Amino acid sequence: MKVRQILRRLLLAVVAIFLTVLLYVKYSGVTFGVAVTQLHLFWLALAVLLLFILILMLEYMEKRHEKKLLRLFIKKLSEVTEGQKSGHVLVSKKDELYELGQSVNQVQSVMQSLFKDYNRQKRGYFGLLEYVPIGVMVIDQDREIYLSNHHLNDIMGQELDLRHELYYTALAEFDIVKIVEETYRTKEDQHAEIKINLADATKILAVNVVYIPVSSHHFFVMLLVNDITERKQIERMQNDFVSNVSHELKTPVTSIAGFSETLKNGALKDPQAASQFVDIIHQQSLRLTDLINDILSLSRIGPNMSLDFKQIQVRQLVQECVQPYETMLNERQLTFVDQVSPNLKVQADANKLKYIMSNLIQNAIRYNNVGGKVTVLAKANESTWQFQVKDTGIGMTVEQQSRIFERFYRADTSRSKEVEGTGLGLAIVQEYVEFLSGQIKVDSQLNVGTTFTVILPSSQEND
Repeated sequence: MKVRQILRRLLLAVVAIFLTVLLYVKYSGVTFGVAVTQLHLFWLALAVLLLFILILMLEYMEKRHEKKLLRLFIKKLSEVTEGQKSGHVLVSKKDELYELGQSVNQVQSVMQSLFKDYNRQKRGYFGLLEYVPIGVMVIDQDREIYLSNHHLNDIMGQELDLRHELYYTALAEFDIVKIVEETYRTKEDQHAEIKINLADATKILAVNVVYIPVSSHHFFVMLLVNDITERKQIERMQNDFVSNVSHELKTPVTSIAGFSETLKNGALKDPQAASQFVDIIHQQSLRLTDLINDILSLSRIGPNMSLDFKQIQVRQLVQECVQPYETMLNERQLTFVDQVSPNLKVQADANKLKYIMSNLIQNAIRYNNVGGKVTVLAKANESTWQFQVKDTGIGMTVEQQSRIFERFYRADTSRSKEVEGTGLGLAIVQEYVEFLSGQIKVDSQLNVGTTFTVILPSSQEND
């Protein structure tokens, strides 16, 4: 306690005793000195001391009450700053701290209202981020994760909603961390395409890092990650398709142009050579027509492709598919075995099914050995039906079987090079089978033969 406060309290006690003596003088009629003598100096001093102690006790109780209220105010203000819900402080109107209590209550009400608005906006902001179709992570200036959305978890294949964790500990992708650190260093936005290897897949990501200044000493860094793996694959497939189409078109067009120019420059005068050149031009024009038709077939495949399901007699359709290749069967001395029941009828799209069968039968003839056999089988059960096309030809390796349905893929064998084709037939077959809600399988053994199996639903309806 300060000396000034002690002296003030002693002075109050002395004044109180002095007033007591004056009252005694007034009512007893004696002089001041006699009154002091009669009251005795000891008892006056004792009275001063007791009064001083009483004053101290009263002030102590008052101070204790004030400290209790102040601790309560501090507690309430701490709860307000931490966003906790609590009731108001009740203070008597007669109390000296009443106005302070009212101010604390007012601050508490305002802060609760602000926190309510903030939390509502925060929930809306976080909810919006969850619907954004890209991965988002916000990092504070201390490199700690402020927030991230579930889409980023899906892209990275791990849980990244780890608030207050260091972002580079959670991400652990060197190239991503590198571009984020570049933003911290330069305070400028960054962009890059990054390839990452995850446990189950390799992905290509479009990564944008945005620097967001909040004040002169505070900022955020926003990481935006978009999985563009599928888009890059489509672009690569498109480039490969254009390249392959250009290559496939070049050969017949060059042959037609070359031989027609030769005829124009005088070969027409040689009937034997002219006939040979015209046959070559005709063959190349047919090859060009097949390629264009296959490309057009691929272009029509899509969600808007129309289907016309109707009842089909399978054996009759097989005979229609084989008829155009009768000459080729005879030339190669092949035996065609039709093991399809004449009573088998199914619901299917006739045009799509005919293309599938024709292509598989044509391949079984082209890649067969002289004197070999081509067999077509079909059977049905309650939910599905299937047909098989078997040959006794050159067969395929396991690696060739895994790629046989790729566009423009042709096995790199001497026999495959001899057989003309666009390299698109099996790709179209697979697309048609899948569009008909079916599946196609291949089983082949090198120099033994190949079997294609197509499984389709037994009952299908037009939609």
